[in-house]
Amino acid sequence: MRLLIHETLVTAPFTHPLTAGWITPEAAYELRETLTAGDLAPDDVALLPAPEVLRLQATHRVVPEAAVIAGPVGAIALRTPVRPDEVAETPVRLWDTDSGAAFLARATLQPFYGIVPIAWETGDTAQAEAVIVEGVEALRPPEAGFSEDLCRAWWIMTAQPFVGHVLVAPDGMDRAQLRPALATLDAARAASHDRRRDLRHTIADAHGLELDRVAALFMEQRLAMVETDRVALLELLQRGRRGTDYPTLQDVRYLPPAEEA
Repeated sequence: MRLLIHETLVTAPFTHPLTAGWITPEAAYELRETLTAGDLAPDDVALLPAPEVLRLQATHRVVPEAAVIAGPVGAIALRTPVRPDEVAETPVRLWDTDSGAAFLARATLQPFYGIVPIAWETGDTAQAEAVIVEGVEALRPPEAGFSEDLCRAWWIMTAQPFVGHVLVAPDGMDRAQLRPALATLDAARAASHDRRRDLRHTIADAHGLELDRVAALFMEQRLAMVETDRVALLELLQRGRRGTDYPTLQDVRYLPPAEEA
């Protein structure tokens, strides 16, 4: 079993304690700058962008004990040269985004901002009046124009948090087999909480970000799922997959609690 973790800004409470040597991991792990369903072997456990669950329905289940969930402050932003309500229709550029950011953009641009995407582009395009950025870039002030937090838009529109990353484990893996991975993630989460000032200062200094913005992001973040997050996740997957080649989904499969396993 490997524990794969998507290494990005919002997963830093899980990844930084590992790279900084704050904890001794119990599981063999790998950090990936990009992580999709196609990267997983049949016996891999992974903390990865939530939409990848759609491609893992036949092989994996979601484990609620670890996740990355944003409230009204997040790290996915819409950039426009004019006020968003002045943009009628436009190609949308997805600038180095994962599937979670792409799903959130698809779920919010037209319903919340009234922007009609006429194409979704991953390359540079001068015609795009809407650009989606995430992670460190989303926390930087725009050089020009306007910036909107899409996690805040989702929060206002649905009254739900944005479930950006989830933990998945293979079908048939019992909790005894999963214990080293969960113990590693638990230890990382606890270390990040205990040393939260160190974490925030390190990230702000490393990327030239305002400390207040980094602190606000992590203060609003939760790192495990509660029961109501299941509704939020399902709604994101259903709304965000429209126009993509991701498979449909009626319900998310979860690993049962220990007493039910």
